[in-house]
Parts: sequence; C-alpha cells; structure tokens
Amino acid sequence: MEVSTAYLKSTEVGLRNNPKLKWVLTLLATLLGIGLVFYFLPFGEIAKALKQISPLHLAVGLSLYGVSYLLRAFRWKYYYPKAPFGGLFFTTAVNTFLNNLLPARLGELSIFALLRRYDPDFKTTLGKFLKVRLLDGFALLTLFVLSLVAVKTNPLIGLLLSLVVYPLGISFSKLLKVSEKIPSLDWEPLPFLLSVGALLAKLLAVYIVLENLGLDFFRFTVGFLGGEVSTIMPIHSVAGIGSYETSFSLALKLFLGESFKEGFAVGFLSHAFLLLGSTLFGLLSLPFALRLLR
Repeated sequence: MEVSTAYLKSTEVGLRNNPKLKWVLTLLATLLGIGLVFYFLPFGEIAKALKQISPLHLAVGLSLYGVSYLLRAFRWKYYYPKAPFGGLFFTTAVNTFLNNLLPARLGELSIFALLRRYDPDFKTTLGKFLKVRLLDGFALLTLFVLSLVAVKTNPLIGLLLSLVVYPLGISFSKLLKVSEKIPSLDWEPLPFLLSVGALLAKLLAVYIVLENLGLDFFRFTVGFLGGEVSTIMPIHSVAGIGSYETSFSLALKLFLGESFKEGFAVGFLSHAFLLLGSTLFGLLSLPFALRLLR
C-alpha cells in the first residue's frame, strides 16, 4: 500500500509541475471516456432504466447519500474535536464535489484550504488527511473481501474474513513503516467503523435507486467498489466520464466473469446518480464552505 501511495503521490507532484501535461492527459482521458460511453452504452435500455427509477427510491437514495456525508463529517470531528460539525459537513460535501470535477486530484486541495481554519499547521493536516484516505482504503478492501467471498462461497465466510482486513492492514502499514509518514497510525476502531459506514451508506444509496434492475447485491458491490477505485487515480476524465464505468465493469469482468458491456451500463447508471448526489450536496454546501475561507 505504501508503494502504490508513493507512486500516486509522485505522479500527482509530477503533474502539478507540468500543468500542460496534466491538461493534455485530462483531455485525452475525457475524449476516451466519451468514446467508451458511446461505444458500450445501449442508450435505449439506459433511457428505459432511468424512467423506471421511482421518486421514492431516488429520495431514499439521496437521503442515504447524505448519511454518508454525515458519517464522514463525524470522522473528521474525531480528528478535529473543536471544529463545528456543520463546517466539517460542508467541507466534506464541497471536497467531494470538486474532486469529481477537477483533474489530477486537484480537488483534494480544497480540503486543506477549508481545514486550515481549524488547524493552520499544514503538516498536521496532511497527516490527518493521509490517515483518513488510508481508512477509506481499508474500508473499501473490507467490503470488497466480504462481497467477493460472499459471491464465491457464502456471506458468513465473507463477513468473517472481512473482519481481519483492518487489523492486518494496520500491522502491514507498521511493517512498511507507513507510520513514519502518518503520525500516530494505530488501532482506531471508531474512525474505521465510520469509514465503513460511510462507504456502505453510499453503496446502499446507489443500490436502492437501481433496485428496479434486479441486481444481486454482492455482485453489484464488487462492481461498485471497482468504480470507487477509479476515483483515487491521479488522472481521470472530467467528472470521471468513462473511467468510472470502465473500472466498475472491469472489476465485474476480472473477478466474476460478468459481461463488460452490461457492467459498463450498470456502472453508468451508478455514476450518474453519484454525480447527481455530489453536485446537489456540493452546490448547497458551497456558500457555507466559502464562509470558512474568510
């Protein structure tokens, strides 16, 4: 994990030092993503699926998506106990919104700009930020192990195996001396559980909205988590068009042998809802977040 993190970090630094390359790669990724969308998507079936989404399921989905922000804000509250909860909620929503739009993970810069109000020391904020991102990775891996094993064998075995992901992750991180870069990296069950809860709420939000498709929950989860992996890459297309869907369908194809084209279509519908949710919460939170910068 340290190697991949270092690689992504070095890639981001290189991109920031070469802005022209950053925009060229983003443009190419966007054009490729649009091309993939037009090539793989059965637009007639997509339109039919969108019409079948009930307003009730959409409302429940958006509510659960909001719960994911609440849980992530509570996690930030753990690391910034004196910060107002509302400010942390707005910060989380705006950060996610900007990350979806801006290339080369530039949206992450917003978190430092907003959190400096609560701790002006950049090094301290960076350490907490890296902790949170590492917890996100552990949460994703936990749900992935649970879901994949549940599909291959049964949910109980998947649950038992998933319980060891976080302890093993902490031990492995210490073995790789990640703790030298992330101060006080240790057993912190509450932030980890909040990370799992936030990811699970987001997953359930999408699954409920797409309930009319009759998807198997654990199979869908494998694809969903594959899509989530694409969001941490240093380069992605504008709004993740095509890259999210490709990662979603690749996970289903590689691990479960599912049809790439069908997975791409489900990934597109999932991504569309996530963009809707992040845009809605992001725009509503933006005026409040801007006040924090004054």
